[in-house]
Parts: sequence; structure tokens; C-alpha cells
Amino acid sequence: MRWNFPSTQQIPFYPGYSPFQSALLARRGIGPAEAERFVRSGIEDMHDPLLLKGAAEAAAIIGDAIRGGLPITVYGDYDCDGVTGTALLVESLTKLGAAVDWYINSRFVEGFGMHPLGVEEIARRGTPRLIISVDNGISAVDAVRRARELGMQVVVTDHHEPGEELPLADAIVNPKQPGCAYPDKHLAGVGVAFKVMQLLFHAAGKPREILRSLDLVALGTVADVMPVTGENRVFIKNGLKLINWGDRTRTGLLAIKEAADLKGEVNAHYHLGFIFGPMLNATGRIDGVPTAAVELLLTTDRRRAAGLAAQLRKVNEERQELTRHQTETAFEQAQREGEDGFIVVYDPAFHEGIVGLIASRLKEAYQRPVLVLTDSPETGILKGSVRSVKGFSVKAHLIDDCADLLLKGGGHEMAAGCSLAKENLPALRRRLDAAVRQAPAELFVSTVDIDYVLRPDEIDGALVAQIEGFAPYGAGFPRPTFLLQPFQPEQVRFLGRERNHLRLSGQGVTAIGFNQAEDFRAANPAGPLALLGLPEINDYDGSIQFRMRNQGWRELEDPVGAAG
Repeated sequence: MRWNFPSTQQIPFYPGYSPFQSALLARRGIGPAEAERFVRSGIEDMHDPLLLKGAAEAAAIIGDAIRGGLPITVYGDYDCDGVTGTALLVESLTKLGAAVDWYINSRFVEGFGMHPLGVEEIARRGTPRLIISVDNGISAVDAVRRARELGMQVVVTDHHEPGEELPLADAIVNPKQPGCAYPDKHLAGVGVAFKVMQLLFHAAGKPREILRSLDLVALGTVADVMPVTGENRVFIKNGLKLINWGDRTRTGLLAIKEAADLKGEVNAHYHLGFIFGPMLNATGRIDGVPTAAVELLLTTDRRRAAGLAAQLRKVNEERQELTRHQTETAFEQAQREGEDGFIVVYDPAFHEGIVGLIASRLKEAYQRPVLVLTDSPETGILKGSVRSVKGFSVKAHLIDDCADLLLKGGGHEMAAGCSLAKENLPALRRRLDAAVRQAPAELFVSTVDIDYVLRPDEIDGALVAQIEGFAPYGAGFPRPTFLLQPFQPEQVRFLGRERNHLRLSGQGVTAIGFNQAEDFRAANPAGPLALLGLPEINDYDGSIQFRMRNQGWRELEDPVGAAG
């Protein structure tokens, strides 16, 4: 792993901020003039929803449907963004007096996106009707055409990249569509839906009531790994206040917190992304349709919420074990077939709902783009997910450049999904591998950016408070990485049942490195160290500790050598 040291360029003056905070803002590209608004991220910093192309038209169509008693179906998606977006629209439209229900594809039947089969199922509920999509629909040319043939109106709200042809919907709301001047292009699907609901609640004379849904917006935005900047930061910061509102917190979210045995306040960077999100994703991954997840977010019955949360926890635990086992299989295959190109692994036993998770694990380990494939229910057809590294667009190299080899594909620069005929797999492997070998080699070197250099005597409660004062953290605004040096351990301990965790104490500092004991024992360093990590509060006893990153120590006399 390569450590990138902070620039020696002079930091601008940030009035009211410490040297560390000033350095972090500068490194994250936030200038002195923007700092106050960024840190504040208040409700008043939201953008006018009328700036979203199509939002006014969408709100007018939905308002007419409510006033005319036209049934409305929310067409959601099976991931956490789609689940939270579905719950937000159903809850909000119900408050506005709509007759509303919802529909989400099976991951294993229709797959991602509005599908003609799903549209036909909705039509059987009765027409005329209005369909409102959330977190999908921008590529649903055939499905929207079918809906209109069946006598239904369609409003598309989505955040995915549009294709060359847009569906002929009655209204399209997507900040990425051509001609949309909205300042924030990276809203989650639930965020786009929220902006449309803002207009409806404003028209109804209760503009603040929709703000109560920011808990759902925050959760969906973090789980979909959208940047914690701009308007998303406003959503997340204020949504967390609702999630940490004690007994007034949404019933379903309280139930998740209790099922996961979480104590204290919920944060964005860990709790929402790695506990709440995976639990809400679990039934969609394993069972296909996330019915329990949507119902959990909508119920106000505490007993029912507890039962649903327990169900999601159980399914998520099963998903974790399945992921662990199948990821081991994928690693073995990657090692046999080579790890230096575009890694493509295929196994008919892989569960379709977790191939994206497997791809993420391999990408993190090898710093290479990874495509993980399994059999689809249709004979001779493979389905899979791909994850990539920054700077290597799988939207360009897989979805666009390999379109002739695919049956279906879509996604973003760093994550996508596709299906293809099994007979095309060898040609796809060759083309993807060639794309990696033609790309700059530095894209595939694992690096970590150091934000600030500390001495041991600079670690104290004031510094931890400054770090926490800049929360929420996440994609686009990650938690800072500190270089602690020089650090001379006075005591070394190996912890855990298997003695695989490392604890270093000295100079008034305790440093913890999970799963780093083996490498430390092997190297047995004698001199001062440089540690990479973050000062934080120990949840167990309230003390301050330095949490090391993976491969988070080096001998100081070898600042660019191999990591421990």
C-alpha cells in the first residue's frame, strides 16, 4: 500500500477553525468561503425543488391524481435506496390523501428496473392508474410504453444515468437527464423522490411535515454510497437527528437499533452504512422482494416492528455466512486464473443476490475491477455484478464498450450489473482484460491519503471533538486519516481469542490494530513507528484510543517501505 503524504502547500486561513480542521477542509476541496455552509448543512441550505427539471410537472400530475381519486402505485427497487424511497412515497402520499400501494420487482424474476411484466401485474390491480417510480425507470422505455398501452400514466423519479433514449413518461425527474440544471447531480433515488414530495407538501400548506421523512432520505443516501456533500449532507445531517430522536424515532428504525443491540447515537459512516443498510437489503438479496423491509419502515406498531426487525436480522446473518463462504470460493478461483488483469469469476453456485458483495470484497483485496457471474434462471444466460476502482469506469469499459456481448447492462462508473449469453464469456474476458492492461498502472495501486500528521502529545479530547464536529462522514467526505509519529511502543499486547489483534501503548497513547498482530509479530520492529489511523472514543470505557487502519503501521526509518 502506498501512503500519500499531505501537501506542503500553505493552507488558507479558515476563520474559527483549528489547524487540523482547516487542513481537512482544504484537502477535501472546501474553500474558506464555503466552509460555514458546509459545516452547518442546515435545512435552509436545501435547493429549491423547482430547479429539478420535470419536478413541477410531476407534482402537478400527482396532485391531480390525488384530487381525482386516481389509484397510485409506487414502483420501487429492492435495494435500500429503493426500499426507503418506496416507504417515503407511500407514507407521504398517504398523508396527502392518496389511494396508494407499492410494487417492487423480484431480483430473480424481473431484475432491476421497471419491467413490462411488473407493469402488467400493476394493471391487474385496476386501471386507470398512476405509476410513480423511485430509484428506477430512466431506462424503462419498453415498460413505460406498455404502461401507457394499458391506460396508465407514469411519472419517473430516478437518479441513474440516462441512456440515449428516454422513456415516454408523463414526467421525468432525474438530475442527470439532459437539460436539468439542478446544482446537485448525485442525489440518491430517495432524495429525488423527496424533492418532488417537497413541492406537494408546500402546495398543501404543510411544507415542514415532509421534513419528517429525512430519516429515510439519510438512510437511503448513505446505503447507496452517495457523496456526503452538497444537499446530500443536509439530508444526512438532519436525518440523523430524527434517527437519534429517542422515543420519537421512527418505529422501524428503533426496532433495527434494538435488534442490532446498538447503544448510543447512530452515525452515518458505520451504523447506517454497515448495520441499518445491510439489514434492510437482506431480504431483497436472499428472497428477491424486500417486503419485510418496506413494511418495517411503514409500521407504527412496535410489536410488529420488533418481529420484522428480528426477521431481517436473521436473514442478514444467513446472508453474511453465505457471503463469507462464497467469497472464499471466488478468491480461490481468482488466484488460480490470475489477479493482474480484469478479474472475472464465474460459478453457477454463487447466489445471485450477493454477487455484488463478492465483487466488492475481491476489488478491495486486489485493487482491480472485478466481475462476478452466476447462472440466471434462464438456461445459457449469466447474470452478474461488477465493482471497479477509481478512475476505471465500468460504465464505459463494460456496459458501453462491450454492449455487443451483453444482453442487458446498466450502472455507474464504479458499479454495474449485466447479463450475457454464456457463450460470450470468453470474448468478454479478453476484451475486459485488454482494457485493464491499456489503462494507467497507477490506477491499480492501493493508496491511502494522509490528511494530517500528529505527535502523540497532540491526541486529546479536544481533537476528537473537532473530528466529530465535522460529521457526518462517508463517501466524498471520508473520515480523516492521521499519521501518528514518532511513536515508540512501551508495551505490546496481542488480543482476542486467537491473539490476532494488536494493542500498542506508549507516550500516553493506546493504539489498536485489528487483525494486525501476525504481521507485527513477524516483523518484530524495535525502533519508533509511524501509525496510520484515527483518534476516537472507545465505546467500552470512554477512553481515547488511536484506531489503526488496515496495514496501519510502519517502522519510522522506512516511511515508504512495505506496510506492516
